[in-house]
Parts: sequence; structure tokens; C-alpha cells
Amino acid sequence: MDHQDVLSDVFSTLQLRGGLYFRADLAGAFAVTVPAEPACVRLHFLRRGSCWVGDEAEATALQLHEGDLAVLPNGTAHVLADRPGRDPQPLAAVMDGAPLDDSGTLRYGTGEGRAELLCGFCRLDAAIDHPLLACLPGMIVLRAQDLGAQPWTLAALRLLALETELAEQGMQGILGRLLEILLIQTLRQNQPGNEDATPGYMTALADRHLAAALRAIHSQPQRPWTVTDLAKVAGMSRARFAERFNSQVGQAPIAYLTAWRLMKARQLLRNSDLATAEIAARCGYASLPSFTRRYKAAFGIGPGAFRRSARQS
Repeated sequence: MDHQDVLSDVFSTLQLRGGLYFRADLAGAFAVTVPAEPACVRLHFLRRGSCWVGDEAEATALQLHEGDLAVLPNGTAHVLADRPGRDPQPLAAVMDGAPLDDSGTLRYGTGEGRAELLCGFCRLDAAIDHPLLACLPGMIVLRAQDLGAQPWTLAALRLLALETELAEQGMQGILGRLLEILLIQTLRQNQPGNEDATPGYMTALADRHLAAALRAIHSQPQRPWTVTDLAKVAGMSRARFAERFNSQVGQAPIAYLTAWRLMKARQLLRNSDLATAEIAARCGYASLPSFTRRYKAAFGIGPGAFRRSARQS
């Protein structure tokens, strides 16, 4: 139980899948609105030049420099521009006028100044609402010069740049996996280490008491856990544990347990050949009808129908 990797377990269940939209070569004066996409993390890696990225109101616009990575966890609409204050054009309109070339590059704008970007994504299972991403800021920027204490993240950014330049067979697959790695590293880097940090799921994982309870839930979802049981695992009083868990995770302990059991069942239905009754038992349901009712209430589709649909797709 002590070695349960909760963060990897969460991303596995969320069906994290990275990929590349396109490379962008933007010149002169430009401003492009990238539309919102639910259950999707956007990533923009600046290969050369500089540009600004921010929300549509530009209230949180930040300048990117060569080697920086912008991560937008919630798939919100945002603007890429050579400077704030430009009148942005919708991405769809830009691509209608400048389709991707044979190298998969969007070339837009003319004039002095240039921004060359790698624009990618990490998609998640849209039906799953896990608290991991709920409390993250709208944008996180990784700057190469600030990563001296995280050489692993800096190495991933450098490999991303090198693989983009190489442009060999298999590049799309490698870049997709690298974007997944960088997303997880970004979240791990933003894991606070003190009790005064902003509440959120990563704060809970940094709390040794709450982390012990989360490891217990993730490693043994089939156990009939009570708040008292989990408080004992956490080494806290029942009342203090329940209050801190709710404050940091954003859900009561049993609510998180119930939601996690159904998320885990969804993963097993999609990726395993286990019988539905066996999946129900592994996820803490002694009764198959009870599991079926709970699953349909949570996801709007019964477990059997979901499994058939997942296999067909």
C-alpha cells in the first residue's frame, strides 16, 4: 500500500492521451483565438521567437520566450498573439485561409518577428470528473531557466525540441508521449509542500496523512472503508481527518471513495476482459444490480452498453 502511485493511477483511469495539433509558424502582427475544448489540456511549446498567451480578455496574458511551455489545464479558449491588444482571428478562419502544409505546419502572417510553436494536447475521459484538475490555475508556464532544480523536466523539454527538429517517422507518437510526460511533470512540480498552500488535490498528495488515506482507497477500493477506518490509516482523529480531506480534496472521504470506485470500474470495463460481476466486486460492490444502477446514474449508460460502445470505438 505504501508504494501505491496515486497520481499515475489517476491518469491511467482518466485515459490520458497526448497528441499534436500542428506546428505553427506565425509572423509579423498576429493574434489567433484557440477555441475551448472540454476535457482537454492544451500545451504550447515555443521553439523560436516570442509570443503572448492568455485568456480571451487578456487579463492573464503571459509572454513566452524560446524554450518555454504553456500548459492550460482546463481546455479554455485562449489567444496566441505577438503582443497584447491585437484583435484576434478565430483559429478556424485562420486555417481556412492558410491550411496546414505538407509538414503539418500552420503558416500565418507576414512581416518582421516570428513565433514558431508546437501546439499539442492531452485529452482526458470527458465523462470523468476527478478533482485533480479542478483547483489548478488557468495557465501554468514552465520556463527553461527556472528548471535548474528539476533536470528531469528540463530534459523532457529539450527532447521535445530535438524530436520536433528531427521530424522523422514516429515523431507524432513520440511527441504525444512527451506531452503526457510534461503534463504530469508540470502537475508534480506544482505540488506544494506545506499546510499553508492553496487547497487542491496535489496539496492532499503532499500531505502525508491524506496521502496515506488516498493510497489506501486507490490500492483497495473493494474494502468497505468507513471514515473512521480511513482516519486511522491517516493517523488522525475522525473529525480532523474528515475536515482536512474535504478541504483539500474538495470532496468528503466517502464521496471520493464512491466516485473512485466507479472511475476504476469504467477503466476495467474499457480495458479488461473481466466479467462485469467481477469488476463490480473489485470495485466494492457486492451486488451486480446495485453496481449497475450506480454506474448508470453516474455516467448515463449501463456498464454493459458502455463496454460494447468502448470496444466498437
